[in-house]
This record gives sequence, structure tokens and C-alpha cells, in this order.
Amino acid sequence: MDKNKKLTYLADELLRKKEHADALRDLGERNPEQASAIENILAAFSPIEDVVTLRNNITKFESVISLIKSNIKLSKGYDNFPESEYIEDKNRVFNIKHKVIATNSTSNNVVDKSVMVEVNNIYKKHLNIQTILIGS
Repeated sequence: MDKNKKLTYLADELLRKKEHADALRDLGERNPEQASAIENILAAFSPIEDVVTLRNNITKFESVISLIKSNIKLSKGYDNFPESEYIEDKNRVFNIKHKVIATNSTSNNVVDKSVMVEVNNIYKKHLNIQTILIGS
């Protein structure tokens, strides 16, 4: 599928989802009891574990970004700790986080294992760096 067809398909899907959301909102305003029943039915079919997993992954990304920001602040004034490398790590995790968020809206909340391994390696690296910086 070429890029134009793929972008058209994704745009059509977004519009379809928006129309469904608007229709459900209208239904909820007109008949709250029926809307509640429909919400319960939809909840029964949606994979809650996937949504929870996605939220947990986003929380992990945010904690890694926070750790890296802390290391950037702590490393100021030290020549042996390359601030530019830490900024690149922060940007890498930030980009991965947003890529995961964007792709999971269309791909059943599946996170590529290699991506999580990369984020975990960055986390371990910065955890060790923070231990050194706080200990010094």
C-alpha cells in the first residue's frame, strides 16, 4: 500500500471513529440508561489488559524521562558526564513513547518487545549514572 492510500485509509478511520464517538455522545445525552447498557456491552468486548498494559508502558516511559532529566540537572558542571548524550537519550525515549501511543491507536495496543528492551537499557544506564552522581 503506497503512502497516499495509507494516509487516506488512516484519515478515513479517524473520521469514522469520530462519527461513532459523536453518535454515542448524542445517544448518551438523549437516553442515559440505554447508553449505560451499550457502554457495558462494549466494555465486555474490549481487552482491558491491553489498555492497562499501554498505560503501564506510558508510565514507565515517563519515569525514565524523569530519571534522565534528573541526571541532566545533576551532571551540570561535571566534565566526565556528557550532557548531550543524556539529552539524546531523553529525546529517544520521548520519541519512542509517542510512537507507541500513536501506533497503539491503530494496532491493538501491542508494544514491540525490542522497543521495551531499548527503553529498559536506557533506564538501567541512567539508574547507574544517578547512583554515581548522588554518591559523589
